[in-house]
Amino acid sequence: MDAHRLVRTGVVAAAGAAAALALAGCGGGPDQRRGDDTAGGRPADGPPPSPAAAPAASPSPSPSVPPATTGAADGSWVGLTGGKPVSVTVKKGHALVLAEAHVCQGTARGTGTVALTLTCDDGYTTRTEGSARTQKGALVVTWTGGIRDTLTRAGTP
Repeated sequence: MDAHRLVRTGVVAAAGAAAALALAGCGGGPDQRRGDDTAGGRPADGPPPSPAAAPAASPSPSPSVPPATTGAADGSWVGLTGGKPVSVTVKKGHALVLAEAHVCQGTARGTGTVALTLTCDDGYTTRTEGSARTQKGALVVTWTGGIRDTLTRAGTP
């Protein structure tokens, strides 16, 4: 197996796993674990916390227009930029980028040209604002700051 195919397979697998976690939600609450709930100081099988102990849920504002992307940009895209693997996944208005050992997620909006607005948990900012457009079967992402990724649709490994 050549190095390019190995990198592509690894990026596709990582992108798929990260996309599934980011887009579907992940982790379980204390009631879904076995053992002690260290935050609440009670066994996971014990009674639920009293209403006074549970934090109140704050309503999250919903945008007046939900994010939308075109069908052409939706999917998983992989490639190499500067010899390093880059993966972009766009689905139903959500976006996930894996690049330079960073994971960034956020929104994808627009038709034709898709605006990507992402945040990275570790403070990475190189690929947080950009625009993506499909050209000749490739996804070309131009990031604020000048980096340009040209990616191909990820196939099954």
